[in-house]
Amino acid sequence: MRYWWVNQGQTYREEREGGYLWSPKRKRGRDGEATVRNPFYEYMRDVAPGDMVFSYRDGHVVSCGLITSYGYDSPKPSEFGKNGKNWSQFGWRVNVTYFDASPFRPKDRLQRIAPFLEEEHAPLKADGGGKELYLTKISPEFAGVIIDALGAPARTCRDAARHLSMHDTTEDFADTLAEQAGEYLVDAVKQDIQIPETTRLAIVKARIGQGLFREEVAKVERHCRLTGVEDRDHLVASHIKPWKDSDNRERLSGHNGLMLTPTPDHLFDKGFISFADDGRLLYATRVNRAALAKMKIPEEGFSAGRFSPDQVDFLKYHRDYVFKKAIKAA
Repeated sequence: MRYWWVNQGQTYREEREGGYLWSPKRKRGRDGEATVRNPFYEYMRDVAPGDMVFSYRDGHVVSCGLITSYGYDSPKPSEFGKNGKNWSQFGWRVNVTYFDASPFRPKDRLQRIAPFLEEEHAPLKADGGGKELYLTKISPEFAGVIIDALGAPARTCRDAARHLSMHDTTEDFADTLAEQAGEYLVDAVKQDIQIPETTRLAIVKARIGQGLFREEVAKVERHCRLTGVEDRDHLVASHIKPWKDSDNRERLSGHNGLMLTPTPDHLFDKGFISFADDGRLLYATRVNRAALAKMKIPEEGFSAGRFSPDQVDFLKYHRDYVFKKAIKAA
Protein backbone atom coordinates (compact mmCIF):
# COMPACT_ATOMS: atom_id res chain seq x y z
CA MET A 1 0.00 0.00 0.00
CA ARG A 2 1.14 3.52 -0.79
CA TYR A 3 -0.14 6.84 0.50
CA TRP A 4 -1.01 9.96 -1.47
CA TRP A 5 -1.93 13.57 -0.72
CA VAL A 6 -4.21 15.53 -3.06
CA ASN A 7 -4.92 19.26 -3.08
CA GLN A 8 -8.52 19.67 -4.27
CA GLY A 9 -9.25 23.32 -3.56
CA GLN A 10 -11.65 24.23 -6.36
CA THR A 11 -12.85 20.76 -7.35
CA TYR A 12 -13.18 18.88 -4.05
CA ARG A 13 -16.98 18.90 -3.94
CA GLU A 14 -17.32 17.56 -7.49
CA GLU A 15 -14.63 14.91 -7.03
CA ARG A 16 -15.96 13.91 -3.62
CA GLU A 17 -19.54 13.52 -4.87
CA GLY A 18 -18.41 11.75 -8.05
CA GLY A 19 -15.98 9.39 -6.31
CA TYR A 20 -12.84 10.19 -8.28
CA LEU A 21 -9.68 12.25 -8.72
CA TRP A 22 -9.08 14.05 -12.04
CA SER A 23 -6.15 16.02 -13.39
CA PRO A 24 -4.96 17.29 -16.77
CA LYS A 25 -2.14 15.30 -18.35
CA ARG A 26 0.24 18.20 -18.70
CA LYS A 27 0.76 21.70 -17.40
CA ARG A 28 0.38 24.58 -19.80
CA GLY A 29 3.56 26.30 -20.93
CA ARG A 30 4.06 30.04 -21.28
CA ASP A 31 2.57 29.93 -24.77
CA GLY A 32 -0.65 28.43 -23.41
CA GLU A 33 -0.06 24.98 -24.87
CA ALA A 34 -0.32 21.96 -22.55
CA THR A 35 3.16 20.63 -23.21
CA VAL A 36 5.00 20.80 -19.86
CA ARG A 37 5.27 17.57 -17.88
CA ASN A 38 4.11 17.98 -14.31
CA PRO A 39 5.15 15.39 -11.71
CA PHE A 40 1.99 16.04 -9.72
CA TYR A 41 -0.12 15.04 -12.73
CA GLU A 42 2.21 12.18 -13.65
CA TYR A 43 1.60 10.64 -10.22
CA MET A 44 -1.96 9.89 -11.40
CA ARG A 45 -0.42 7.11 -13.49
CA ASP A 46 1.32 5.55 -10.50
CA VAL A 47 -1.62 4.99 -8.16
CA ALA A 48 -3.09 1.50 -7.79
CA PRO A 49 -6.10 -0.19 -6.18
CA GLY A 50 -5.48 -0.50 -2.46
CA ASP A 51 -3.62 2.80 -2.11
CA MET A 52 -4.90 5.47 0.27
CA VAL A 53 -5.29 9.20 -0.41
CA PHE A 54 -5.81 12.21 1.87
CA SER A 55 -7.80 15.22 0.63
CA TYR A 56 -6.61 18.75 1.48
CA ARG A 57 -8.51 22.00 0.92
CA ASP A 58 -8.72 25.42 2.54
CA GLY A 59 -5.86 24.66 4.92
CA HIS A 60 -7.41 21.45 6.28
CA VAL A 61 -7.18 17.71 5.66
CA VAL A 62 -10.89 17.09 5.16
CA SER A 63 -11.25 13.39 4.29
CA CYS A 64 -9.43 10.26 3.19
CA GLY A 65 -10.11 7.81 0.40
CA LEU A 66 -9.51 4.29 -0.84
CA ILE A 67 -8.21 4.20 -4.41
CA THR A 68 -10.10 1.54 -6.39
CA SER A 69 -8.66 1.87 -9.90
CA TYR A 70 -5.51 2.54 -11.83
CA GLY A 71 -5.26 5.89 -13.61
CA TYR A 72 -7.03 5.98 -16.96
CA ASP A 73 -7.86 8.44 -19.76
CA SER A 74 -10.92 10.58 -19.17
CA PRO A 75 -12.42 13.82 -20.50
CA LYS A 76 -12.58 16.74 -18.11
CA PRO A 77 -15.66 16.22 -15.88
CA SER A 78 -18.55 18.38 -17.08
CA GLU A 79 -19.52 19.13 -13.48
CA PHE A 80 -16.33 21.17 -13.07
CA GLY A 81 -18.05 23.96 -14.98
CA LYS A 82 -15.82 27.03 -15.00
CA ASN A 83 -13.43 25.52 -12.46
CA GLY A 84 -10.09 24.81 -14.09
CA LYS A 85 -11.14 26.73 -17.20
CA ASN A 86 -7.54 26.77 -18.44
CA TRP A 87 -7.10 23.01 -18.11
CA SER A 88 -7.04 20.75 -21.16
CA GLN A 89 -10.21 18.83 -22.00
CA PHE A 90 -8.63 15.41 -21.43
CA GLY A 91 -6.65 14.04 -18.55
CA TRP A 92 -6.21 11.27 -15.98
CA ARG A 93 -8.97 9.91 -13.75
CA VAL A 94 -8.72 7.63 -10.72
CA ASN A 95 -11.69 6.13 -8.88
CA VAL A 96 -11.87 6.72 -5.12
CA THR A 97 -14.15 5.61 -2.29
CA TYR A 98 -14.17 8.54 0.12
CA PHE A 99 -14.44 8.29 3.92
CA ASP A 100 -15.70 11.36 5.75
CA ALA A 101 -13.75 12.41 8.83
CA SER A 102 -13.47 15.41 11.13
CA PRO A 103 -11.17 17.90 9.35
CA PHE A 104 -7.99 19.05 11.03
CA ARG A 105 -5.48 21.79 10.27
CA PRO A 106 -1.90 20.59 9.69
CA LYS A 107 -0.57 23.87 11.08
CA ASP A 108 -2.00 22.85 14.44
CA ARG A 109 0.16 19.70 14.40
CA LEU A 110 3.25 21.23 12.89
CA GLN A 111 5.57 19.81 15.52
CA ARG A 112 4.66 16.24 14.53
CA ILE A 113 4.61 16.74 10.77
CA ALA A 114 7.60 19.09 10.38
CA PRO A 115 10.13 16.23 9.91
CA PHE A 116 8.15 15.00 6.88
CA LEU A 117 8.07 18.34 5.11
CA GLU A 118 11.64 17.83 3.94
CA GLU A 119 10.59 14.84 1.80
CA GLU A 120 10.76 15.20 -1.98
CA HIS A 121 7.53 16.72 -3.31
CA ALA A 122 6.23 17.27 0.24
CA PRO A 123 2.69 18.71 0.05
CA LEU A 124 3.18 21.50 2.61
CA LYS A 125 5.57 24.37 3.20
CA ALA A 126 7.79 24.48 6.28
CA ASP A 127 5.19 26.60 8.10
CA GLY A 128 2.45 24.06 7.38
CA GLY A 129 0.84 26.05 4.58
CA GLY A 130 -0.23 24.36 1.37
CA LYS A 131 1.78 24.24 -1.85
CA GLU A 132 0.51 24.66 -5.40
CA LEU A 133 0.32 21.03 -6.52
CA TYR A 134 -2.26 18.33 -7.17
CA LEU A 135 -1.28 14.77 -6.26
CA THR A 136 1.90 13.77 -4.45
CA LYS A 137 3.21 10.73 -2.60
CA ILE A 138 3.88 10.78 1.15
CA SER A 139 5.70 8.33 3.40
CA PRO A 140 3.91 5.71 5.51
CA GLU A 141 5.19 7.52 8.61
CA PHE A 142 3.67 10.82 7.51
CA ALA A 143 0.44 8.97 6.62
CA GLY A 144 0.39 7.49 10.13
CA VAL A 145 0.31 10.96 11.66
CA ILE A 146 -2.60 11.96 9.43
CA ILE A 147 -4.52 8.75 10.17
CA ASP A 148 -4.09 9.37 13.90
CA ALA A 149 -5.46 12.90 13.46
CA LEU A 150 -8.46 11.78 11.36
CA GLY A 151 -9.30 8.94 13.75
CA ALA A 152 -11.63 5.99 13.23
CA PRO A 153 -12.79 6.77 9.65
CA ALA A 154 -9.18 6.83 8.46
CA ARG A 155 -8.39 3.56 10.22
CA THR A 156 -11.44 1.98 8.57
CA CYS A 157 -10.23 3.25 5.20
CA ARG A 158 -6.76 1.82 5.81
CA ASP A 159 -8.21 -1.59 6.75
CA ALA A 160 -10.35 -1.60 3.60
CA ALA A 161 -7.29 -0.73 1.51
CA ARG A 162 -5.33 -3.66 2.93
CA HIS A 163 -8.05 -6.09 1.86
CA LEU A 164 -8.70 -4.72 -1.62
CA SER A 165 -7.53 -6.98 -4.43
CA MET A 166 -4.92 -5.37 -6.65
CA HIS A 167 -6.92 -6.68 -9.62
CA ASP A 168 -10.24 -5.21 -8.46
CA THR A 169 -10.07 -2.54 -11.14
CA THR A 170 -12.59 -0.66 -13.25
CA GLU A 171 -11.23 -1.36 -16.72
CA ASP A 172 -14.68 -1.61 -18.32
CA PHE A 173 -15.69 1.78 -16.96
CA ALA A 174 -12.37 3.25 -18.07
CA ASP A 175 -12.88 1.84 -21.58
CA THR A 176 -16.33 3.43 -21.73
CA LEU A 177 -14.95 6.86 -20.85
CA ALA A 178 -12.13 6.46 -23.36
CA GLU A 179 -14.70 5.70 -26.05
CA GLN A 180 -16.66 8.80 -25.08
CA ALA A 181 -13.49 10.88 -25.30
CA GLY A 182 -12.83 9.50 -28.79
CA GLU A 183 -16.34 10.30 -29.97
CA TYR A 184 -15.98 13.86 -28.66
CA LEU A 185 -12.80 14.33 -30.70
CA VAL A 186 -14.38 12.80 -33.80
CA ASP A 187 -17.19 15.38 -33.60
CA ALA A 188 -14.60 18.15 -33.17
CA VAL A 189 -12.78 17.03 -36.34
CA LYS A 190 -16.03 16.76 -38.32
CA GLN A 191 -16.98 20.31 -37.38
CA ASP A 192 -13.59 21.89 -38.03
CA ILE A 193 -14.16 23.79 -41.26
CA GLN A 194 -10.48 24.81 -41.30
CA ILE A 195 -9.67 21.26 -42.40
CA PRO A 196 -10.53 20.29 -46.01
CA GLU A 197 -13.48 17.89 -46.18
CA THR A 198 -11.49 15.03 -47.72
CA THR A 199 -8.86 15.34 -44.99
CA ARG A 200 -11.53 15.40 -42.30
CA LEU A 201 -12.94 12.15 -43.66
CA ALA A 202 -9.49 10.57 -43.75
CA ILE A 203 -8.80 11.60 -40.14
CA VAL A 204 -12.11 10.17 -38.93
CA LYS A 205 -11.53 6.89 -40.79
CA ALA A 206 -8.03 6.70 -39.31
CA ARG A 207 -9.56 6.28 -35.85
CA ILE A 208 -10.71 2.77 -36.82
CA GLY A 209 -7.60 2.00 -38.87
CA GLN A 210 -9.18 2.54 -42.27
CA GLY A 211 -8.70 4.66 -45.36
CA LEU A 212 -5.57 6.72 -45.96
CA PHE A 213 -4.05 5.80 -42.59
CA ARG A 214 -4.22 2.09 -43.37
CA GLU A 215 -2.63 2.69 -46.77
CA GLU A 216 0.20 4.69 -45.22
CA VAL A 217 0.87 2.09 -42.53
CA ALA A 218 0.97 -0.64 -45.19
CA LYS A 219 3.86 1.20 -46.85
CA VAL A 220 5.87 0.87 -43.63
CA GLU A 221 4.59 -2.40 -42.14
CA ARG A 222 4.30 -5.46 -44.42
CA HIS A 223 3.25 -8.05 -41.85
CA CYS A 224 2.25 -8.58 -38.23
CA ARG A 225 5.27 -8.05 -35.99
CA LEU A 226 4.31 -10.98 -33.73
CA THR A 227 2.66 -13.58 -35.95
CA GLY A 228 4.30 -12.91 -39.31
CA VAL A 229 0.91 -12.89 -41.09
CA GLU A 230 1.13 -10.95 -44.37
CA ASP A 231 -2.42 -11.31 -45.70
CA ARG A 232 -3.91 -7.81 -45.34
CA ASP A 233 -7.39 -9.28 -44.91
CA HIS A 234 -6.24 -10.48 -41.49
CA LEU A 235 -4.31 -7.37 -40.42
CA VAL A 236 -5.44 -4.36 -38.40
CA ALA A 237 -3.80 -0.96 -38.84
CA SER A 238 -3.23 0.07 -35.22
CA HIS A 239 -2.07 3.48 -34.01
CA ILE A 240 1.05 3.44 -31.82
CA LYS A 241 0.30 6.82 -30.26
CA PRO A 242 -3.47 6.61 -29.78
CA TRP A 243 -5.66 8.50 -32.23
CA LYS A 244 -7.26 10.54 -29.44
CA ASP A 245 -3.82 11.71 -28.20
CA SER A 246 -2.42 12.52 -31.64
CA ASP A 247 -2.62 15.68 -33.71
CA ASN A 248 -4.11 15.42 -37.20
CA ARG A 249 -0.73 14.88 -38.85
CA GLU A 250 0.12 12.06 -36.48
CA ARG A 251 -3.31 10.49 -36.96
CA LEU A 252 -2.52 9.93 -40.64
CA SER A 253 1.20 9.13 -40.38
CA GLY A 254 2.15 5.66 -41.53
CA HIS A 255 4.99 5.65 -38.99
CA ASN A 256 2.44 6.01 -36.20
CA GLY A 257 1.09 2.57 -36.95
CA LEU A 258 1.64 -1.17 -36.87
CA MET A 259 -0.01 -3.90 -38.90
CA LEU A 260 -1.14 -6.50 -36.37
CA THR A 261 -3.45 -9.48 -36.33
CA PRO A 262 -6.54 -8.90 -34.11
CA THR A 263 -5.27 -10.46 -30.88
CA PRO A 264 -1.92 -8.60 -30.76
CA ASP A 265 -3.78 -5.45 -31.84
CA HIS A 266 -6.11 -5.76 -28.83
CA LEU A 267 -3.22 -6.36 -26.42
CA PHE A 268 -1.20 -3.48 -27.81
CA ASP A 269 -4.17 -1.10 -27.85
CA LYS A 270 -5.00 -1.87 -24.19
CA GLY A 271 -1.39 -1.53 -23.07
CA PHE A 272 -0.81 -5.17 -22.10
CA ILE A 273 2.17 -5.38 -24.47
CA SER A 274 4.55 -2.88 -26.01
CA PHE A 275 7.93 -2.79 -27.73
CA ALA A 276 11.36 -1.50 -26.74
CA ASP A 277 13.26 0.76 -29.12
CA ASP A 278 15.31 -2.23 -30.28
CA GLY A 279 12.17 -4.26 -31.10
CA ARG A 280 11.98 -6.46 -28.00
CA LEU A 281 8.47 -7.47 -26.98
CA LEU A 282 7.53 -6.14 -23.53
CA TYR A 283 4.89 -7.59 -21.20
CA ALA A 284 3.00 -5.40 -18.74
CA THR A 285 3.27 -6.41 -15.09
CA ARG A 286 -0.50 -6.66 -14.90
CA VAL A 287 -0.85 -9.01 -17.87
CA ASN A 288 -2.02 -12.61 -17.48
CA ARG A 289 0.96 -14.49 -18.91
CA ALA A 290 -0.88 -17.81 -19.01
CA ALA A 291 -3.58 -16.18 -21.13
CA LEU A 292 -0.95 -14.76 -23.51
CA ALA A 293 0.53 -18.22 -23.91
CA LYS A 294 -2.89 -19.60 -24.87
CA MET A 295 -3.21 -16.77 -27.39
CA LYS A 296 0.09 -17.93 -28.97
CA ILE A 297 1.76 -14.59 -28.21
CA PRO A 298 5.58 -14.93 -28.29
CA GLU A 299 7.42 -14.84 -24.99
CA GLU A 300 8.61 -11.56 -23.52
CA GLY A 301 11.88 -10.49 -25.12
CA PHE A 302 10.91 -11.81 -28.56
CA SER A 303 12.49 -9.67 -31.27
CA ALA A 304 9.87 -8.01 -33.46
CA GLY A 305 12.49 -6.43 -35.71
CA ARG A 306 13.73 -2.89 -36.19
CA PHE A 307 11.53 0.19 -36.13
CA SER A 308 12.00 3.43 -38.02
CA PRO A 309 13.21 6.47 -36.05
CA ASP A 310 9.71 7.97 -36.21
CA GLN A 311 8.18 4.73 -34.97
CA VAL A 312 10.66 4.71 -32.08
CA ASP A 313 9.41 8.17 -31.05
CA PHE A 314 5.79 7.02 -31.15
CA LEU A 315 6.67 3.85 -29.22
CA LYS A 316 8.14 5.95 -26.44
CA TYR A 317 4.76 7.64 -26.08
CA HIS A 318 3.04 4.25 -26.03
CA ARG A 319 5.33 2.97 -23.27
CA ASP A 320 4.92 6.19 -21.26
CA TYR A 321 1.17 6.62 -21.54
CA VAL A 322 -0.50 3.39 -22.69
CA PHE A 323 1.65 0.48 -21.55
CA LYS A 324 0.64 -0.80 -18.12
CA LYS A 325 4.12 -0.71 -16.68
CA ALA A 326 5.32 -2.11 -13.38
CA ILE A 327 3.91 -0.37 -10.36
CA LYS A 328 6.61 1.69 -8.71
CA ALA A 329 7.59 0.55 -5.25
CA ALA A 330 6.85 2.73 -2.26
